[in-house]
Amino acid sequence: MNVKTNKVIHIKFNKHVKFGNKWIELLGNGLLTLFRKNIHDNNLIITPSKKLKNGTKYTLILHYNSIQDISGNGVAYYCSSFKTAVKIDIINHATSGDIKKNSLLYKYIPKTVLSDQIISKAKTGTPMVTFGNGKGPKILIVAGVHGNELPAPAAAMKLINYLNGKTIKGTIYIIPFAIPYCTSHTHRYWNHTNPNRRANKTESPTNIIMKLAKRLHVDALGDFHLSMPGGVPGRDSALCTKIPILKSYKIAGYIAKNSGSKLIAYEKVGVKYPGALEDVCNLNGVPAVTCEVLALHGTLKKNRINKSCNQMFALLKYFNLI
Repeated sequence: MNVKTNKVIHIKFNKHVKFGNKWIELLGNGLLTLFRKNIHDNNLIITPSKKLKNGTKYTLILHYNSIQDISGNGVAYYCSSFKTAVKIDIINHATSGDIKKNSLLYKYIPKTVLSDQIISKAKTGTPMVTFGNGKGPKILIVAGVHGNELPAPAAAMKLINYLNGKTIKGTIYIIPFAIPYCTSHTHRYWNHTNPNRRANKTESPTNIIMKLAKRLHVDALGDFHLSMPGGVPGRDSALCTKIPILKSYKIAGYIAKNSGSKLIAYEKVGVKYPGALEDVCNLNGVPAVTCEVLALHGTLKKNRINKSCNQMFALLKYFNLI
C-alpha cells in the first residue's frame, strides 16, 4: 500500500481504550520515527512529528499492554506495515504519452501500484521518480530518449520497483520515459529530429533534462540506450569522454568493468556526438556517460533488460548509493 507522506495513523478498537505502558514504536526503514499519540474513545491516533519520507517502509508496533481497555486489560502485541508514496514529478508537459499503447514494453513492466502511478503520470508528460532525501551523492538516470529503444525503459521501471522502500545513501532521480509520446508509439524521432542530437537546443526534451541535472546539482547523469547489431558501437558498452571532465571516464570504466560492457572513451567531448545528452551535460559541468546494450530497435528480451539494469546498478554502486 502506498500512502501519503502526511499520513495520520488511526487504529480503531472495538471498545473504548486507554493508555497502558505506552510502549508504541513507529519505525521508518528500521529507524525510530518521532510521533505524538492520543486516544479518543476507541481510536488510537498516531501523528508523526514530521512529514514521513517518500518511498519508505514504515512499521507501527503496539507492544503488549501499551493500550488497555477501560477495565485495565492489556491489548495483545500488534504490528502493521505500510509504504509511503514515491515522489513523482512531471518535468516536461509537452511529451505526454500512453505507455500502455506500447504493448511489448508494458508486458515487461512490473505490475505494481507504483508502476501504474508512473504510467498514469506519463500521460501528462515526462515523469521523474525520486528516491532518497536530497543529501549525499545525487544521480540522474535517464531512459527512453529514443522511443524505439525499449530495454532501458523496461530496466528503469524494474530498478524503480526494486528501490521502492529501500534505504538510499543519497538521492536517485530516475526518468524512465524521457519522451513518453515517442515510447508509446515506438518512434525514434521527436518532431522529426533526433532528440539525442539536440540537447544543445533550448527547450528540446534533452535540453530540459540537461538543465534539470544542473539545477539539481547531480554528481553524475547516466543516459541509457541500445545499439543495433552492426551499428556503432554495436555492442554492450559504456561511452564517455576524458575532456573536459575526467570523471566521465572514471565512471564509465567502473560501469564497463562491473556490468560486462566495453569501455569506449573519446578524448574530447562534442566531437563524435555533438548535441548528445551526455556530451552537452559534460560541457555544462555535469559528469555524464552513455550506456548501450546490444539489441534490435523495437524489441525486448529479458536478458537485454537485465544487462541495461546491471549498467544502472553499476552507476549507483560507483557512488555507494546502494
